[in-house]
Amino acid sequence: MVLIIDKIHARRKEFKTEREATTTTTTLLAASTPRQPPVDNDIVPSHIRNRPHRPSPVARADGMPPDSEDDDEARRHHAGTAAIRPGWYYSFEFFPPKTEPGLDNLLTRIDRMSRRLDPLFISVTWGACGSTLSRTLAVASHAQRFACVDVLLHLSCTGLTREQVARVLGMARGAGVRNVLALRGDPPQGKRCWKEGDVSGGECHRAIDLVRLIRQLHGDYFGVGVAGHPEGHPSSGKGEKGRETEMRHLKEKLDAGAEFIITQFFYDVNVFMDYVRRCRKAGIDCPIIPGIMPIQSYSSLLKMTQFCGISVPSSVIARLERVRHDDEAVKKIGCEIATEMCQKILTLSQSKGVESGVDTTVDGFHFYTLNLERSTTRILANLGAVDVLSESGGSLRDRHGDKNGLDVVPEGCEHDADAKDRNGNGSTSGRERQGSISEQARSTRRVLPWKPSAMENRSKEDVRPINWSNRPKSYVMRTDDWDEVSF
Repeated sequence: MVLIIDKIHARRKEFKTEREATTTTTTLLAASTPRQPPVDNDIVPSHIRNRPHRPSPVARADGMPPDSEDDDEARRHHAGTAAIRPGWYYSFEFFPPKTEPGLDNLLTRIDRMSRRLDPLFISVTWGACGSTLSRTLAVASHAQRFACVDVLLHLSCTGLTREQVARVLGMARGAGVRNVLALRGDPPQGKRCWKEGDVSGGECHRAIDLVRLIRQLHGDYFGVGVAGHPEGHPSSGKGEKGRETEMRHLKEKLDAGAEFIITQFFYDVNVFMDYVRRCRKAGIDCPIIPGIMPIQSYSSLLKMTQFCGISVPSSVIARLERVRHDDEAVKKIGCEIATEMCQKILTLSQSKGVESGVDTTVDGFHFYTLNLERSTTRILANLGAVDVLSESGGSLRDRHGDKNGLDVVPEGCEHDADAKDRNGNGSTSGRERQGSISEQARSTRRVLPWKPSAMENRSKEDVRPINWSNRPKSYVMRTDDWDEVSF
């Protein structure tokens, strides 16, 4: 049970020394490289002088020099990931399914993704007017106790009284949850979308009222996040006046006790970076975590972006248009687009912040998984955050080069858990389900043989009996009432 804001600051501090060491090493290497004598451009033929510089070949994973188009792709991907400084983090969003089989499938997936991909935290969504209360808390409690990952609980104030909000917060605290994303929520029943000046219909009219209530009832016990809208919230109005109104409301929520921002998804990186700069100029200096939604199909992209008022660059549409009827091809290109977005954000947030004198640092991403795992895993593998192992134990990068998009899927990974629908009720078309790509992924940050618990009473656990892994969930349940001295 750790506050997310504390984990973000601790991660920044942890990697500060490594980043400084990397910079120092680069400087020393540059200083030790023998200087070449100056070249007199007057004696160099113009067709040679103006030729663009060709980068040095990037060695293949098997030690052989690059000699194919695949290696050119690997070189481009290496150039992108090499510019990313270490220490960035990621988190996942899940929503509670409507059925019991779907819930069981989701809990298994959260266990797998938390253990092997090692997110900083996960978030669990909240249904309109608390309609998913029991399932939301069930998912949150399971993730804290058994998946050993800190949970950010979505909580919206639409249609709820202050007493109902207080009861939910008490239940969350009892489940071990220490982080809340305070939201106004979906429009009240009967309304398709928010309009300028709308309020929630409950006793907390806006998210700022919910933030204040959380702080009033529980002080600093909960870490509180709020939503950000790079392209503007419908109820804030349009134009420059609407942007100023929204920025003022956001600043008020942070002044009331919120500690970080998670943004609505987007597909235009320039829009997001402009949003970060506007936040900084408005005096908002908290972490801003961009929301990334991998594209799953062409039709869902159009539907979601239209419903949420999200613009899609013409370049993205052009890449998807030619394969719009092939969902697998759309997913592959969607992974490439999301990878490029993350790379661009990480590099721009470093360089532009230095150039402009405004701290636009962005060092984390929140993936809207839609309860699916393959796309998110592929994106993280593309970014070098995880290694995807083959059945023989080697990395796919060792077998196929560092290919952007992980085009070559190892045998046995073609039909993963994403073949089921998001509620877990589908089938694998009569074929036996085989291992998913995330089942072969391994985080690069494992320390103990087990993932450290997210529950406060197990926070210092560093010893387990040798047979704990035979029945890990049973072991956790049987030792839940042990105090810290026992571990």
